[in-house]
Amino acid sequence: MKLHRYDVHVPLDGLREDARRAVERWDWNRGAFGHALSLPSSRDLHPYARHRYHNYPCTGILDRCPHLRAVFDALLCEKVSFRLLRREPASAYAWHTDRWKGPGVVRFQIPIVSDSDAFLVTTDYDHEDRVRGVGRVLTADTYETFAAANAGHFARHYLEPGLLHYFDTTRVHTLVNPGPGERLTLSFDLVANAWLRERFPAVAEELGQGPPAVLPRPGLLAQGSAWALAQLHPARTRVRQWMRQRHARLAS
Repeated sequence: MKLHRYDVHVPLDGLREDARRAVERWDWNRGAFGHALSLPSSRDLHPYARHRYHNYPCTGILDRCPHLRAVFDALLCEKVSFRLLRREPASAYAWHTDRWKGPGVVRFQIPIVSDSDAFLVTTDYDHEDRVRGVGRVLTADTYETFAAANAGHFARHYLEPGLLHYFDTTRVHTLVNPGPGERLTLSFDLVANAWLRERFPAVAEELGQGPPAVLPRPGLLAQGSAWALAQLHPARTRVRQWMRQRHARLAS
């Protein structure tokens, strides 16, 4: 449930300027889950995930964003993802883990734009079903009920814009943005190597102290198949949009 913070050595104003430039003409409905913008080109990412849904489409606009590029280049390891994530006002992620990111991969994030009311909740739970007292989505209004029902199993955190944050995303967590403004975060998944373990020793809480897990590296044939399947990602996004709209109509 611990949260670790690190300096980035890239000015927050520069990150905000780059983020504004990147999203200026971006339709969030094009990105994964309706809230993601993958910044690098596909060749800049590890072949394990360069064509997976959460990276689609790889826009290749990172080179037009010098401060974001500086963060990317300062990370001396392979990248599985490097994305801007948007959280709408008065919204939250469902309870989830990020185990799908791959073996030996750890996630970091730098909030770029965030209201002071937004908060992260981390838990020691290994499955969403263990969360008690609330439904799939936590809100500011249901927080006290959640806190009473899960005492001793969670921590609440404020993620300061401009700082690099790490926590174990294989445990159940959520991010709540009560509003009124949108929230933009730079999120990236990194392949743990010797440099990363030395620079961020806290990742041992997630990865352990033994030999690191090896992230599979698909060959050219597998990458070609993954690219072909990726052409179906827009249809998946449209289905998700339809399901969200249907749920909203039923709830109203």
